[in-house]
Amino acid sequence: MDWITCTKSFVMVVDQGSLAQAATRLNTSSSALSKRLAWLEKQLGVQLLKRTTRSLTMTDAGRLFYQRSARLLDDWQQLLAETTSTYGDVSGVLRIGAPLATGSRLLVHYLAEFIETYPNIQVELHTITPGQLPDLNLDVFISKTLTDFNSASYIATRLFDFQPGFYAAPSYLEGKPCIATAEQLMQHNCLLFGTHGHEQEHVFENNVRLRLKGNFTTQNPEALLAAAVAGMGIILVGENTVRRELSKGLLVPVLPTLRQPVNSAYAYYPKLDYNHVKTKLFIDFIKAKAKPVSE
Repeated sequence: MDWITCTKSFVMVVDQGSLAQAATRLNTSSSALSKRLAWLEKQLGVQLLKRTTRSLTMTDAGRLFYQRSARLLDDWQQLLAETTSTYGDVSGVLRIGAPLATGSRLLVHYLAEFIETYPNIQVELHTITPGQLPDLNLDVFISKTLTDFNSASYIATRLFDFQPGFYAAPSYLEGKPCIATAEQLMQHNCLLFGTHGHEQEHVFENNVRLRLKGNFTTQNPEALLAAAVAGMGIILVGENTVRRELSKGLLVPVLPTLRQPVNSAYAYYPKLDYNHVKTKLFIDFIKAKAKPVSE
C-alpha cells in the first residue's frame, strides 16, 4: 500500500460513484479497492466514505480530502507531463472557468480548433457567476477586471478589451426611422440582461446615462441573443459576443458611436511552483483569436 495509489483509488471511486465501476477503470477488483480505502482511512484516522450495498456517500472529511487530493493528483500528473513534454505534445486536463456568456459565445467557438491543435489536452468548461473570485480548483479563470482578487496567489493577464454597444436584427429595424441619437434609441424596445426588471440604467462613454426599457429580460445570454436575432428588440452586448451574427448579417450595429467604456477580460491562474504549459498555450491561443473585428 502507498499514499498515491490509495488516493488515486479513492478519487476514482468518488468520480465513478461505485467500487465496481472504479475497479473496471483501474483494471483491478472491488475487493482490492476496498482494502486501499480501508488503508487510507486507517492512515488518516477518519472515515472518508459511508458505504452501503446501494450507495457511496462522502463524509465531510472525505469531501475535503477529495477536493484537495484530486487537485494535487492532477498537478502531479501535469508536472510529470510538462517536465517531459514539448509544446507540441502537452497533455492533461485543462479546467476553465468562465461566465456563461463568455463560455458559450466565445470560448466554445474556439475550443474545437484549440483541441485539434493540442489533441492530448482534455478540456473541462465550468460556468461561473460574473464577478466571482478565482477558484483554486480551476487552471484558468476568465472574468472582467476583479479589484479584490488575491494577487499573492494568482496571476492576471489581459486577454482582450471590449466595449458593449447596441445591435439589432434587420427585421426589427425594417420600416422604422433611422436611430441617430440616444434619445431616439430610448424609444425602442431593449432586450435586457439580468434580474433588475424591465428598466435599467446604463452608463456610456462621456458619462452619458440612459434608462433602457424593454419587454424581455433574462439571465440566459443565449436566450437574449436569440431574441435579438428573432427581431424582438435591441441588444446591448460586446462585439465579440455577436461576431458570428454580424458576419452573417443576422445582426447589425445600432448607433455605433454610442458605446460603453472600455472594459477588459482577464485570465486569472494560480501561482504555482512550476509553469502550467497547457494554461499558457490556452491563454496565448485565446489572445490571438479574440481580437475585436475592428483590429
